[in-house]
Amino acid sequence: MIRLDNISKAYEAVQALSDISISFPRSKTTIIAGADGAGKSTIFRIILGLEKADSGKIYINEDEVRKDFSKITRISGFMPERFSLYTDLTVEENLDFFADINNVPFKRRESLKIRLLENTGMINFRNRRAGALSGGMKQKLSLSSILLSSPELIFLDEPTTGVDPLSRIEFFRIIDMLKEEGKTIVISTPYLDEAENGDHIIFLKNGRIIKKGDIAELKRNVPFRLWRILPKGNIFELIKKLKGKNSEGENFFIKGKYLNFIGKHGDGALDHIDAIEISEQKPALEDIYMYYESEEVKGDAGL
Repeated sequence: MIRLDNISKAYEAVQALSDISISFPRSKTTIIAGADGAGKSTIFRIILGLEKADSGKIYINEDEVRKDFSKITRISGFMPERFSLYTDLTVEENLDFFADINNVPFKRRESLKIRLLENTGMINFRNRRAGALSGGMKQKLSLSSILLSSPELIFLDEPTTGVDPLSRIEFFRIIDMLKEEGKTIVISTPYLDEAENGDHIIFLKNGRIIKKGDIAELKRNVPFRLWRILPKGNIFELIKKLKGKNSEGENFFIKGKYLNFIGKHGDGALDHIDAIEISEQKPALEDIYMYYESEEVKGDAGL
């Protein structure tokens, strides 16, 4: 559907994107994961024609998009990171307003509006002002407003930032429903545990892709082994010692109360650690990101 080919973008001395080539599988959820400043929002703005790329090409159904981005925007819905609806209007008034600007016929609007309110659990809040909603409810209202135009392609820019854990779970339940309806969904997030809800992932760092692919396949084919360690003594002192010892120390990282170790060839690096428990684990996306990020750092350093 949408394909980016070698897209680059700089803001004066800051290189926001460097040779980004990606596509979004139809009727799947693609996650663009990376820290703040990685370039996630810039990708969305370029796709929607809100920013102009310095170089590279954008295709929709293999037709190049040059100046007329309406080919993309007329089939897309975009939810920005910050709540952008009218806080002095009620939930229903906001939906009516966005239905009007999207020219949704009245009969269709009413049935669609009720279905969206029911599916998002907002039906009992239809008369509440948007400014009085919780963070999670605001995001569900934002999502409902873009769904009024029945877009094929949905872009969500960090949709759960500042949202409580239960609301995040509910939000991704709604995303699963949309995917079952055949929608193609692209979500940016800094939260790698959240990325587990996707089908396809793009790891982004400093405007560059460090790894991308099908999530299930990435997990099946990890090029390392992962150990979880519950050490005796102070975990912070231990990791400081390990990282200062040799380059292998960079493969240790703290995750909760545990020390994790990413190893390629075996567990010999663990022999000198005084631990209560050491067990091998299946890597999560967070661990996979840590591995490819460390490989990127080593590559940049010429190691």
